[in-house]
Amino acid sequence: MQFRPFLSKKGGIVACLVWVCLLTHLASAQDRLRQPLEDGVSALLQYGQTITLEITLSSSSQAQAIISPYLAAPSGWRSFVRGSAALIPFERLSATKQRHVLLTLFPLDYVDAEGWHHHVRIASDKSPETVKILSYWLTGSQDNAALILSVDANRAVKEPLQRGQIILFPQPFLRPVMKEPCASFASRNTDQFAQPFQQQTSPKPKEPPSATYHERLPLMPQAAPPQTPEPTTESAESAMAENYHKDLEYGEDKEGRYAIYRLKPGESLYSAVIVRFTDYTANADVLQACEIVAKRTGIKNMHHVTVEQKVKIPADLLSDQYQPLGTVQRENYETIREEARRLQEIRKGTRNLQGVILVLDPGHGGIDPGAIRESDGLYEDEINYDIACRIKEILEKATQARVFMTLEDSSQGFKPTNNKRFVHDKDERILTTPRYTIANKDIANNLRWYLANSIYSQARKNGADPQKIVFASIHCDYIYDETVRGTMIYVPGVAHRKNEESHTSGIYAQFEEVRQNPVASSTHSQRVQDEALSRSLSASIIRAMRTHNPPLKVHSIGNPVRSEIRKSGGKSYLPTVLRNTAIPTKVLVEVANMNNPQDRQHLANPEWRQWFAESFVDALISHYNK
Repeated sequence: MQFRPFLSKKGGIVACLVWVCLLTHLASAQDRLRQPLEDGVSALLQYGQTITLEITLSSSSQAQAIISPYLAAPSGWRSFVRGSAALIPFERLSATKQRHVLLTLFPLDYVDAEGWHHHVRIASDKSPETVKILSYWLTGSQDNAALILSVDANRAVKEPLQRGQIILFPQPFLRPVMKEPCASFASRNTDQFAQPFQQQTSPKPKEPPSATYHERLPLMPQAAPPQTPEPTTESAESAMAENYHKDLEYGEDKEGRYAIYRLKPGESLYSAVIVRFTDYTANADVLQACEIVAKRTGIKNMHHVTVEQKVKIPADLLSDQYQPLGTVQRENYETIREEARRLQEIRKGTRNLQGVILVLDPGHGGIDPGAIRESDGLYEDEINYDIACRIKEILEKATQARVFMTLEDSSQGFKPTNNKRFVHDKDERILTTPRYTIANKDIANNLRWYLANSIYSQARKNGADPQKIVFASIHCDYIYDETVRGTMIYVPGVAHRKNEESHTSGIYAQFEEVRQNPVASSTHSQRVQDEALSRSLSASIIRAMRTHNPPLKVHSIGNPVRSEIRKSGGKSYLPTVLRNTAIPTKVLVEVANMNNPQDRQHLANPEWRQWFAESFVDALISHYNK
């Protein structure tokens, strides 16, 4: 990086003195680095991996007022008090404070139109910085490390990192709070760095007071000064996909078409290749795909692959977006994306979700608990239901949207719970006429879409705009690979829907909703439009999660939005509620991976469940607020 000193007659001398002084201090940085932010407040970087904010408390009576402004969740301030000090982990800081801390600890870092330029500061043998931890701080996920290293500007970057190396984290991958351009802290504070590690004298930035969701929700659109639009989630995902495509080479041999991917440091066949490029998630399917790829590549031991190993992926394993240009699958994928862009341009806006109807479907229930972590008191159906109730409560209190649930827990009603551990009950009922107590999950799943179609049909008769009606099924995933985290969304893939489907015999005949609309039918053009509309809403959900305070984890190994659930042997399927629900905009949201320890901790936390519900409502508002 070229140092940019103050330009004056004495500028050269001043710049040299500052530069020499700064390099001296950087070179002497130890495993523990403490950097003052303001009076009594310091950021501590330990072993290149852990950031903690230390606050000296002169008076216990002032603790709340001093600590709260730094927190993402101010109400939890007491948990950080340790005697006459407060210790706050980086993860619990508000997003703006996280950015401030990083720019202070890494004073040569700066942000421009390209992205965040990071200068490595800690590079000891025992405790170096890593691209994974930097990716976690700046992009929100360690899983982005391989992608960051694949960027052209970082081709020369190798781990272990060396002090003074520069790593670019491109704009599309940055967390929203990290995107705003700024000069390096050193160039903006030359006097301070002439005597490094002294107290920062600039005034503490003021933050708006905290507010409840109802208070902060904009009930009417307000005029705002012109701003440079932030890249949409779709453009960010497209950029990620484009970078992945740059890493793939395509070819054909006697066994058929294939793609070649070169493994990067720290990557494995399991996550870097199969989960990313094929969309398989079930462990047995991923392992079988690994074996197929290893055999095709000539790898004898999947656990002993080398950096730059060329991995040959059979084309029939690739998900549609990674198929070569010109193939039917890739053309269909691009057609859906183009249709989504077209529909987004003509979508009618609405104030405060007026005219929007949401059909909420909490997954599982009754005798079907879904995924279970009994030792942690976590049952998927109970979590799904609580999150759905929270979404319903927010929408009905703070917007003009109308909400219909597909099922009800008879003992709980629609009131959210603050449980951290759940008890599995079996009294959930599908709200058909008559009610159906869930004794068979297949029957229950079919009745869900029959009920949704009945609600949709009645709404259309009452003049509702079909593009303002949304179906959302709430679930939690259970992916064997416990390193996989975050939210994944399924949309109705065109290829997995039939012209007609029905279940009208036997037990189904007693339900009014089945008799009213016995057949789920659609044309090809309707299915294309459905997938496009659903992808557009999914992009809004992903964007709302990433911009929530605090940001919520999105699945980052491969695409978080998928149009099918893939199985080994070339099989794939679409959940019945996405296949047969007539509502054009429909998504199945896998909130988190119950097999991941951090995701489990979040799901057990009622505050986190509320954050997720808030982000979902934010997504609806931004999606329809044109």
